[in-house]
Amino acid sequence: MTNREGLNKLKELSNQLDKVEYDIIVDILKNHIKRIPVPLAKLRVNSKVDRARKNIGDDLFNSVDELSYIKRQEDIDNHLKEFGRVNMPYQSIFYGAIESTIIKHQRITAIAETSKLFQDINGVNMHGELYTISRWANKVELNIVEVVFSRDAIKINPDIKKAFQMQMEFVKKVGQDDLEFYEDFLIFISEEFARPIISHHDYKISTAYANLVFKHKLVQGISFPSVQTKYVGENIAFEPHIIDEFFEIEALVTQKLYKNKMKIFLGNHQNCSNPKETYHELKWTNTDSKNLQPKEFIQNMLMT
Repeated sequence: MTNREGLNKLKELSNQLDKVEYDIIVDILKNHIKRIPVPLAKLRVNSKVDRARKNIGDDLFNSVDELSYIKRQEDIDNHLKEFGRVNMPYQSIFYGAIESTIIKHQRITAIAETSKLFQDINGVNMHGELYTISRWANKVELNIVEVVFSRDAIKINPDIKKAFQMQMEFVKKVGQDDLEFYEDFLIFISEEFARPIISHHDYKISTAYANLVFKHKLVQGISFPSVQTKYVGENIAFEPHIIDEFFEIEALVTQKLYKNKMKIFLGNHQNCSNPKETYHELKWTNTDSKNLQPKEFIQNMLMT
């Protein structure tokens, strides 16, 4: 099977992933496409990665472990039964969001990817839904794979357009064999990462690619556009050992998401005073009143 034949087979299978075994996808990528394209980029030191988790009611989390990648085997067994955009069933992955030109506050992307309320165009919650935002920073520069070249994302997001152009210029300079295949493959894989999902089976190709590149000795993470923000936000994913070795938590806050169909407001709530001191027994304090919007203001904004 040639590279082109392998890519064509993946394109064929992408329309029927609920009927295709995951191992077949892996086999094509691993054994039938020679040297799958791996577009590398740098994640500079001290980059900010935000991760969101929905609180249960107004209860606050007591441990950083509850806010990082899923660690307890019981939780993995109960909550990771399906494919995700990067994870296989029962595989724990750290998903976060990074800054983009259009969405400067990456916590918005993190909440958009996490919140069913945010994702429901007809969703209404005037009292606010509570989320905990953890901010993480990398202690060293990391190599990440950019999978950001879907056609729609290139049109919408200037960061993605620039990254695509830089990657194509790079492969031209190094004399990459079969440049047309390289470009077609990257666009196809990026479309798989950017596709709206009907079933968790639709993640099989993106997951297979991610887990193969994670094995590359130069790769520590993978970035891809946020589907829930219509590609203007950017997500990033890491295997657990990368978080343990290269990242440290920087800040913890809670925020409330208020929504009245298409109108959304994200309000401050509480701050954690000791995230760096201990991973357990977190201490929460109320946000200074000058940084809070009155409830009446929020309600009026959502109604007008």
